[in-house]
Amino acid sequence: MPLFVGEFELTIDNKNRLAIPAALREQCDPDADGRDFYLVLGPDMHLWLYPHLYYSALLERRQGTPFPNRRDMKRHLWFRLARVVKPDAQGRFVIPPKSMERATIDKRVTLLGTDDHIEVWPTDEWESYVKAELPSYGENLLDAGEGIGPISPGGDPQCPQDK
Repeated sequence: MPLFVGEFELTIDNKNRLAIPAALREQCDPDADGRDFYLVLGPDMHLWLYPHLYYSALLERRQGTPFPNRRDMKRHLWFRLARVVKPDAQGRFVIPPKSMERATIDKRVTLLGTDDHIEVWPTDEWESYVKAELPSYGENLLDAGEGIGPISPGGDPQCPQDK
């Protein structure tokens, strides 16, 4: 499973190409996860990039009955708005104009490593979000860690580096 972390400010070029930085590409195993990506419109209206093979495996696990239900009908739009993008040797791929429009993306974007996927945010929107959330960051981090024990080295006898 890929684990993406970090934030990277980038510019989309005049051909609507966006380069995935090497630091992000290195966080993914191309043999296990694939070299291509699914570009999907996330529930927060930002573009999300999932490694091709990883995303295909996720979808396979969620396969259900051949008869659609209401949830499946709603998911159809998710699939219809998705695209497979193939990065070139420099890690660049083309973002379709409609995808940029729906995600309200201009030329300045920030790529965010977000666990199993990469999110593409307009840089101004990302900076506003961070500015609003940063004052409660420490409290939110502690809340997120409740029930899983210490999150810092030296405090958990189960952690190999703490023994």
